[in-house]
Amino acid sequence: SRLDAGMIEFKKKPIDFAQFFDARCQSMWTAHHHEGVDFVMDNPYQQLVVDIDDQNLGIVIDQIMENATRHTTNGTVRASYEYTGEDIAMAFQDTGSGISEDRMKQIFERFVSSGGHGTGLGLAICHEITTQMGGKIRIKSEVGKGTIVWVSIPCKCTEMVRI
Repeated sequence: SRLDAGMIEFKKKPIDFAQFFDARCQSMWTAHHHEGVDFVMDNPYQQLVVDIDDQNLGIVIDQIMENATRHTTNGTVRASYEYTGEDIAMAFQDTGSGISEDRMKQIFERFVSSGGHGTGLGLAICHEITTQMGGKIRIKSEVGKGTIVWVSIPCKCTEMVRI
């Protein structure tokens, strides 16, 4: 409701996105992973300082990683990102249970959950935060094969060191 009312203030500040992304993904992986599932992190930067709202972006990353780890009981969860020159483009891919075509049509609506897990607010909130930050979120999924979520957020880079 605070998002709907425009009461969320987005505060950009310089952060090392390479460190931030790694820490957020590792934290959610540690908290929610299953035995027999591998986690792959594609982090192409030693340092990537961007001006971005890390608090609200952290909510998005946490929710997507939690979904991926919770719904993947074998195979792989992969998190990656790239700075495109205009935005951070993140991808979260899993080999989990996937989302049915019927659910995909409503995936960003409130109170729609996949397989009855959770309240059905997580992806709706992610969509709203991403949109209000000027970004985009997309999902592709197939039942029994997994899901991939792409999130892009506009930002400016002030320092970059590739690995």
